[in-house]
Amino acid sequence: MATSDDLRKIRIEKLEGLDKNGFPAYPIDCKRTHRIGDALLDFDKLANDLTEVTLVGRIRSVRGHGGATFVDIEDGSGKMQIFLKKDGLGEKAYQNFIDYFDIGDFIEAKGTLFTTKRGEKSVEIRDYKMLAKSLRPLPEKWHGLQDVEERFRKRYLDLLFNEDIRQKFVMRSKIIKALRDFMNASGFMEVTTPTLQPLYGGASARPFKTHMHDLDMDLYLRIAPELYLKRLLVGGFERVFEFTTNFRNEGMDREHNPEFMVLEGYAAYKDIKWLMGFTEDIFGDLLDRVIGKREIEWKGNLIKFEKPFARLRFNDLLKKYADLDYAAHNKEHFFKKAKELGIKVAPGIEKPGIADEIFKTIKPQLIQPTFVIDWPSDILPLAKKLPGHGEFVSAFQFFAGGLEMDKAFSELNDPIDQAGRFKAQESRRAKGDQEAQRMDEDFIEALEYGMPPAAGFGIGLDRLVMLLTGSNTLREVILFPTMKPRSKDSGERDARTIKDGSAKADE
Repeated sequence: MATSDDLRKIRIEKLEGLDKNGFPAYPIDCKRTHRIGDALLDFDKLANDLTEVTLVGRIRSVRGHGGATFVDIEDGSGKMQIFLKKDGLGEKAYQNFIDYFDIGDFIEAKGTLFTTKRGEKSVEIRDYKMLAKSLRPLPEKWHGLQDVEERFRKRYLDLLFNEDIRQKFVMRSKIIKALRDFMNASGFMEVTTPTLQPLYGGASARPFKTHMHDLDMDLYLRIAPELYLKRLLVGGFERVFEFTTNFRNEGMDREHNPEFMVLEGYAAYKDIKWLMGFTEDIFGDLLDRVIGKREIEWKGNLIKFEKPFARLRFNDLLKKYADLDYAAHNKEHFFKKAKELGIKVAPGIEKPGIADEIFKTIKPQLIQPTFVIDWPSDILPLAKKLPGHGEFVSAFQFFAGGLEMDKAFSELNDPIDQAGRFKAQESRRAKGDQEAQRMDEDFIEALEYGMPPAAGFGIGLDRLVMLLTGSNTLREVILFPTMKPRSKDSGERDARTIKDGSAKADE
């Protein structure tokens, strides 16, 4: 049994052999007349007309029979068998393939279509060439199936070997397209706002910090696009949206990744009541397009996205599941309840933060689509207060499958009130709350020029894809999730003895 280093050395020798014999291993040009999927679709006509086709793809298997070799090649549209015969190609060309081509290599193959005696649609090759030599053998059995961490680190192999994983990312692309189409059809304009910001804001989170040497200034990776999108409302755009990547310097779990994607949108002259109906329409349209029906299976539950979705108050849920009343109970009472629930409270966290942590234990109960409304104003300092109930704000968080899908406000456009809320956040920050929001003087100045009443929302796309694909963790639906560095011991995996995945097995 050869080690991976041994196999790599053998392939490098083959690479050198190709070069020595005048066959480039990485040619600059490439020809293709048909994608494999198209050739299979039009197979009968192409075969009957003896049409010469040129296919390209990665070699996935090789089976030799003396003077004949069967090879499966695969491109992004499908897989097809190609047939190389010594009598047809000539001894030299045939031997060239045997000597230098391996599983994992990319090949250009020219020939005519035919059906084998076993009924398999194939191409008899008249000519071929190497497109890219693979220097590492593909594993015969992808160990990532057992080693979840390895799957995420080597996503390219995960995609090659796991069709269900490939389909999750196809689904992700369809979801994003469907959402974009809906927003455009609803009169929203897509925009782009800064990723690097001189002051982070728009959410309660700890940022990633960097430094720009040319201007000698600190910058922060965006934690949310909210304050920039609201500036566009001030500037006269009435409906704007953005597909944005946000970065938050926080812990990782099945529902959180430090880098995540969001659809965020704002509509002038609208409020939270309108936005709840709009959200019902967004999700209904999305499921119609990508699922074909407005219900999904999720962890043994049938979730129905038929409107109207349930509407429950934040404080009512606290009373029901935690025996707490936000208005009546003080910080000490909330702290005591958090301790009973085994929740670790970070230093400097006040009652709003503790209440938010306690609410996270309630989320798993919200399986059917549910708007949780009327949140404490200290938790959401960018939303308008409810008339006559200033301790709460006009906002909702939308849940399905126990996951937070969407957060939305009737946006605060009173610059005096907003400045006061920012000051309160700064006070919390001074006491040790690292996720408290910052005083943004420039944003306050923009509000003082006048921002129309508006409703805004942010849908977490990674969680949405997680729900609609039935995935257990965000890392399943993020192509390259943030990973802890591999230990020295696990790095020795490649030096272990493995079976050569490039071996040409008999059929």
